[in-house]
Amino acid sequence: MSTLRHRVATIALAFLTLSVAACGGSGAPEGNDARGPERTDLRVGVLPTWDAAAVYLAVDRGYFKAEGLTVTPVVLANAEEAVSRNLSGAIDIAHDGYVTPILAASKGLRLRIIVDSARAKRGMYVIVTPNASAIHAPKDLAGTTIGMTNSKGLPALLTRAALRSSGVDAAGVRFVDVTYPTMGAALQNGSVDASFATDPFLSRFRQTLGARVVLDTIGGRTDDFPIGCYHTTERFAKQNPRTVAAFQRAMARAQQLAKRDRHAVTRILPSYISGLTPQGADTITIGEFSPSNDKSLAQRVADFMTQQHVLPGHFDVAGLVA
Repeated sequence: MSTLRHRVATIALAFLTLSVAACGGSGAPEGNDARGPERTDLRVGVLPTWDAAAVYLAVDRGYFKAEGLTVTPVVLANAEEAVSRNLSGAIDIAHDGYVTPILAASKGLRLRIIVDSARAKRGMYVIVTPNASAIHAPKDLAGTTIGMTNSKGLPALLTRAALRSSGVDAAGVRFVDVTYPTMGAALQNGSVDASFATDPFLSRFRQTLGARVVLDTIGGRTDDFPIGCYHTTERFAKQNPRTVAAFQRAMARAQQLAKRDRHAVTRILPSYISGLTPQGADTITIGEFSPSNDKSLAQRVADFMTQQHVLPGHFDVAGLVA
């Protein structure tokens, strides 16, 4: 009888041990298996825009730490740098607009989009002119020079589409690359007739130049347009699948927080956007944070790029979205 009781106790103990392990009692990072991520230290390139807030929230709230990751944000100058530094290995993951990685992938560069970032809303991406300008309506933009933070990226794509929708010949409008820190001066000295603007720079242009909006690039076909994502290289994704999955889980939590809590976003923005005050962060226009990673979002952007003749034909994003 004692032998039988011993066997039953042994079986029960083994079952209990397996149950505890299955429930995560082994001390493994949250949501992960016992092996943890292949890489624990990540360099994540971020553009200094409002939709990068989720990365800083994930650091601040310990979401990355809960997944066994230590993330160091690296501020990038523009979308092209996001791709080039990601491909070179200088950064492991990059925050970017959708247009640049899609264009890179269409040319054979091996990237993987792993997280959706945000979507646009009206009043967020606009074309502005100084108060003294003779440009008052979209039709007045015909034949002008417009400053762009990226004349080959999303700003130019949206602006051309909005111009065409307003009956303006977009081919007659010249786009020039101007960084946001120098955009105000370019508007003042007449180097550009108008400029693409989004907050916090839009608010600054209004305060310092009396800038007025003459064209909203979001509306109609571009309503709720997917604007941002996080990508890595195909090689990194294949070599570090648990690391990518851990990053995705942490970012999903941060994106959910950012979507439901504007105050959390407002509080974190001045920590990485130079010159933005807490008061300014309260008033800027931001879009919608997206906690999903839906292939249809990237496909919508790719199809729009084809319609705008940025891509020569249909581009299937199936191999691009992880």
